[in-house]
Amino acid sequence: MIAVNVRITIDPSKRAAYLKFIDNLVNKSLKDKGNLAYGHYQDVNNENNYLILEHWDNQKDLDAHLKTPHLINFKNHINDYTTKDPELLFLNQNK
Repeated sequence: MIAVNVRITIDPSKRAAYLKFIDNLVNKSLKDKGNLAYGHYQDVNNENNYLILEHWDNQKDLDAHLKTPHLINFKNHINDYTTKDPELLFLNQNK
């Protein structure tokens, strides 16, 4: 299994648009082959910080996800909503 954590800090004035944008990503990603979990969580201590937590069956499925239109759209537009670049952490338990 591969876990991906994406930490996102949003511009508070763009919260409503961001939530609609991210809802599209989450709903489509949940349907991708090899997806075991895909969640979007708000930090309880800072309402402008969010975490996307993903679990993938294997690297091949994660690689395919990274080429989907919804993920490409996320990469191309996430900075429209953020105050800094997202932070990514990959954990691979298959090795």
